[in-house]
Amino acid sequence: MNMAGKHFTFFNVFILLLNINVSSQSSHDSLYYKTFPNALTIRMYMVKDYADFTFSSYDKKANLTYRSNATTNLGAGITYKNVSANFSAGFGFLNNGIEERGKTSALDFQFHFFLQKWTADLLFLHYKGFYAAPENYPSELPGSYYYRPDIGLNLFGLTAYRIQNFRKFSYRSGFYQNEWIRKSSGTWLYGGGIYHESIHSDDSSLIPQKIAVYFPEANFYNFHFISFGPGIGYAQTIVIKKHFYVLGSAIINGNINFSSYKNGSANNETSFEPGIIFKTATGYSGALWNASLSWAGNVLWVKQSNVSRANIFPVSEVRLTLARQIMLKKPIPVAANVIEKIFGEED
Repeated sequence: MNMAGKHFTFFNVFILLLNINVSSQSSHDSLYYKTFPNALTIRMYMVKDYADFTFSSYDKKANLTYRSNATTNLGAGITYKNVSANFSAGFGFLNNGIEERGKTSALDFQFHFFLQKWTADLLFLHYKGFYAAPENYPSELPGSYYYRPDIGLNLFGLTAYRIQNFRKFSYRSGFYQNEWIRKSSGTWLYGGGIYHESIHSDDSSLIPQKIAVYFPEANFYNFHFISFGPGIGYAQTIVIKKHFYVLGSAIINGNINFSSYKNGSANNETSFEPGIIFKTATGYSGALWNASLSWAGNVLWVKQSNVSRANIFPVSEVRLTLARQIMLKKPIPVAANVIEKIFGEED
């Protein structure tokens, strides 16, 4: 593993509240997906996280997009009943040439929970160091990237959405690899979310002086906002021959945004803008093996004072996973009882 001292090591340990049942009404239809109550799921995966943002100009062609340059990480994990843990870190052979765009230090927790009746996200991100896209903008030097080691991003987000058709639909084959999805199904989703995000510079304005003429407000070094609101969406799985599947879901939120930026004094704005939460996965699932490629994230649009067009804030995670079920002859002593008392029995 290299880049020690240059990047924070990515790590991710989380508890999955997958399937809390309090009555027989929570049981699922096994024709649509099959669970493995007494199995150990082990996995290996590669993961890449993204946290970008775009400041809007008078002309869309002059928009300024800052991108993070965090590492691609290799990880391993294990799931037993309702509890799962993963650990991943960046390795040099996965990240050759990454530093030509500048270095990003990242502490990134993107937790995606899939209970039987709910899907929820918990995000906590701290990034430092961004480069501007596309290449050569705004520097206009061929083969170069405009890099800002002084720019930082902090994000906290929490969402929860009800899965209406939970007896026939589940995300977990695609994202946790501990179920076998066997038949196509769909469901409506409804709930809400809240986010707080801040972008800040230690040295100078977030908009370079060279392109300031394209922006209604160009001299500010801090932009932050709170965004919250209800949302509704739909999710669908398409299953071929009981093993191969494509899963997709999209939720549209109607968010109220309170934003502020600083250029010596605070400038505040209240706006109503949409937000999108998406999850998609494809792969193979069965009684023993599961392979999946998943992509999950969200996009927020937030206006700032004196600017007519909204700024854009996307966050996402891409993961490639290979997992295997190990069927146990009997429950793991103590662990099974403790897990069931805390989280309930799997149906």
